[in-house]
Amino acid sequence: MNVQDILRLSSMKGAKIIAGASQNQRLVTTISVLEVSEPKLYSGMPIKGEYSGNELVLTSFAQIANDVDKQLEIISILHQHSQLGIILYYVGLILPEVSEKVIAKMNELEMVLILMPVNRMDLRYSEVISEALTYISKEEAELDPQQEVLLETIRQLPAPNQVETGLSILSDKFKCSLFIKSRENEVLLSKAWPRSLDQNLREIIASKQEKETKKNVPVELNQNYYFQTDIQLVLSSLEHPYYLSIFRREPLAEKQIDGIRIVVEKTIKYFGEDQLLNTGQQFFSACQTGDFHTATLLAQKEGVDVGQPLKLYCLQKGVPKKGRAAYIKHGIYYQEKDLEWVISNSLSTSITTLFPTYDSETDYFFLGREFVGLSSVFEQLSFIADQIEESKKVFPQKKCFFPEELYLLKDVTRETESIFLESYLEEELIETLAVFFLDCDENINDTANRLFLHNNTIKYRLKRAQEHLGMSFSHTASRYLLIKNLIYYRKYLNKD
Repeated sequence: MNVQDILRLSSMKGAKIIAGASQNQRLVTTISVLEVSEPKLYSGMPIKGEYSGNELVLTSFAQIANDVDKQLEIISILHQHSQLGIILYYVGLILPEVSEKVIAKMNELEMVLILMPVNRMDLRYSEVISEALTYISKEEAELDPQQEVLLETIRQLPAPNQVETGLSILSDKFKCSLFIKSRENEVLLSKAWPRSLDQNLREIIASKQEKETKKNVPVELNQNYYFQTDIQLVLSSLEHPYYLSIFRREPLAEKQIDGIRIVVEKTIKYFGEDQLLNTGQQFFSACQTGDFHTATLLAQKEGVDVGQPLKLYCLQKGVPKKGRAAYIKHGIYYQEKDLEWVISNSLSTSITTLFPTYDSETDYFFLGREFVGLSSVFEQLSFIADQIEESKKVFPQKKCFFPEELYLLKDVTRETESIFLESYLEEELIETLAVFFLDCDENINDTANRLFLHNNTIKYRLKRAQEHLGMSFSHTASRYLLIKNLIYYRKYLNKD
């Protein structure tokens, strides 16, 4: 069912779209409830959700009804999770009114905002959930009526994992496990339902080496029977042949098998063969969603030992280039927009070895902290990505950023206790201190050259600053406090 179908449900009588009306034909695969008091509680979830763009959440913003800023933050987090939109309850009772800022934000992000009838306390989340899921369940038997909507929804999925996300949608819709395989019977992409079956089903695939078409062949697994279907995908325009294995507790109808095949084929054709062969993209996606079994298999394929220390490297091209950059295999490579990532056991590998196209004049290089275990991969990736723009603002002269700088930058927030440099020092002195401590690693000559001043002028300014602040820059604690405040100044107060 799509958004317009949701509005036709009897439990939705009187509801209307007040933002994101252009999305009214988007497919809806599930509905859930969201009630949180703190956005950070929700932001801890993996960004790539199981439904990726097809889930509606029901809420009244009950615990943040009077805090529009937190409502906006929740909306931004939902958008990061690629959620479709919100069905808003109890306006006029729990939520005083719908803020114009909320409506504007939903329109900006192209998310659906459905307003339930206002001043109605008799409305129940369970009625919509029950009716919608019953409707969705009835649709499962036949794909044809929804095939175009489904394909259009998949075509609009956010980059870079659309083929994998398309499998996720199909897997959820038909309660089946899907495996795309190469001619050599290697699993390239998979979505098991439930996820815990992935390893067992991979073993079945590896043991049979199927190439011919077989439909609904019973196989025993953990004292349960599943029906396996193996078909070749019709992708004559692509360089390599590909095959699809489907596992389900109940047999699939012929129409369902054909429907799944058609959607998978068109999805691959639309987004390209590269998504099947891009190990790096699949690895980082698996880490994002907590599928560490698949991530481990992909890491082994690229020669990375996940039981040994790992390090994450990031390159941002100063002059963005299209296409995948050439690189020497010293880890798992992944590119998204203008960011290139490598995760490796080679902790002492040089920048140019990891990224042969690296240009020290225009590119920015970021190093993550050494860590162990795949559960930290996505955390490290998010940490570096979150600090990139702030790093370039606070350290405008740097092109290479080490973990210590990134973590110090993260530690300085608006809540950091300030010594109010601007209350003691004129702007000229603050800038001199910032260049000396942040840009030139406390080197007098470099600072003088950077500011086009004489060395003695720099020394004089440092002495004056110490006198005005009443602290000694040779004292470790004082220097650390000053550096944090200089970072605070450049992050939040400097208008340049």
